[in-house]
Amino acid sequence: MKRIALGGLSHETNTFAEGLTTFDDFARGRGFPGLMSGDTIIETLKGKSMCTGAFLDAAEEQGFEALPLLWTFPQPSGLVEQAAYDRVLAMLLEKLQEALPFDGVLLELHGAMVTEGLEDAEGDILARVREIVGPDIPVIATLDLHANISEQMVRESDALIGYDTYPHVDAYERGMDAVRLMLAMIDGSVSPVSALAQVPMLIGPPRQCTLSSPMSDIIALAHEAEERPGILNVTVAGGFPFADIADCGASVVVTADGDEALAQEVAREIARAVWDRRDDFRLRLTPLSEAIGHALETGEGPVLLADGSDNPGGGAPCDGTVMLEALIEANAPRSAVAIIRDPESVAKAIEAGVGEEVTLQVGAKTDDRHGETLTLTGYVRLISDGHYANKGPMYTGVQSSMGRTVVFVVGNVQVILTENRIQPYDCEAMRSVGIEPRDCLLIGLKSAVHFRADYGPLASAIFEVDTPGVHNPDVTKLDFQRLRRPMWPLDEVTQPF
Repeated sequence: MKRIALGGLSHETNTFAEGLTTFDDFARGRGFPGLMSGDTIIETLKGKSMCTGAFLDAAEEQGFEALPLLWTFPQPSGLVEQAAYDRVLAMLLEKLQEALPFDGVLLELHGAMVTEGLEDAEGDILARVREIVGPDIPVIATLDLHANISEQMVRESDALIGYDTYPHVDAYERGMDAVRLMLAMIDGSVSPVSALAQVPMLIGPPRQCTLSSPMSDIIALAHEAEERPGILNVTVAGGFPFADIADCGASVVVTADGDEALAQEVAREIARAVWDRRDDFRLRLTPLSEAIGHALETGEGPVLLADGSDNPGGGAPCDGTVMLEALIEANAPRSAVAIIRDPESVAKAIEAGVGEEVTLQVGAKTDDRHGETLTLTGYVRLISDGHYANKGPMYTGVQSSMGRTVVFVVGNVQVILTENRIQPYDCEAMRSVGIEPRDCLLIGLKSAVHFRADYGPLASAIFEVDTPGVHNPDVTKLDFQRLRRPMWPLDEVTQPF
């Protein structure tokens, strides 16, 4: 029986965010255990709509032995502390060494991890794995659509298979793609070779959304290319523009069957298509007053306000107050904000109790880049443990934890205050605390795009609102120091392809 080692070591690093990501962050988890190994990985992720869930299901369906090593994916946040990275990687490599011999390695990575000492953590992970397994054991990694892909990542792996969707609703399918390619390699029926084409473009997250043009058109082109003879996989990465590193930006990786020239040709073709559509990737953010005014004028909800600048799913603190303040000042009826992370306010609200009036100092306690702390008087409507399971199309069935959570009502606005920083992209974040999104006129969401998978079909209108923050979708407002230049839209760039 074939034996395939599998593991996951992921982090999406926002180098503009405050603070370091520590070992405790890796150990803490995101609603499921943080540092999982062995049977715990199987018990937690088997059947879940994630890459590793697909790896585990495929083992049963395809008849190979899965050797689960280590799996961890803390919340996106600031630079990873070097000691924490070294410790977690050492754990993974030790388990990899202990699992020998095996026929292949499947890794669930992200593609945008940055440590204090490494701009390209994934390249380092793959190189260290390759040192142990040697040149002949297949190593295939899955990547997020927001990966910043480097030459080292391509060189040290046999294939990189990225998500095709944003919101990320295809992680399971891409995991299955990785398994199929791995089994074909083990059987000797294919000999993958890959080529990378980096595109000198920073694309704000809303324009990376694959539900609409131009990104949907680029993905369609990638799918068409995958049908061509000799092409095994095409990955289009929009990049994670909040990492101030040389390899930041959009890219294309093409894997061909033994034909490197073909891989290079197709990678450049698709990269050129991305570049040629660059003006279509420009982003306009909507002033809060305009978005709220639309809802008040039409009276049709829910109108969704996407506060991408304070998106915890991209490393922001999730305690920004600019959108909340605007909703309170407008006294907009049937409004809700999901979420504001503020453990101090949660504790005081719980101390006051359900039904009680309390004055809280809410939000803006991480830094001074996401608004000011607001003095708000309201009442506590509900206290919850903050646990729920995703029921929408993204990471279906995965457990999430907001920590202790309260619904704090200020005028017409219901504010979900939490202990944990978590992106509320699934409607259960609201429904679990008794707020039905369909009943709201206005919903302020700390999310850039992922919310569209579950909330989108309910919405009467969606606005990407103009707020300050370390995850500002308008990348021209970020202060880059280490990024390779020139880079669109920061600079004028001559034809790169």
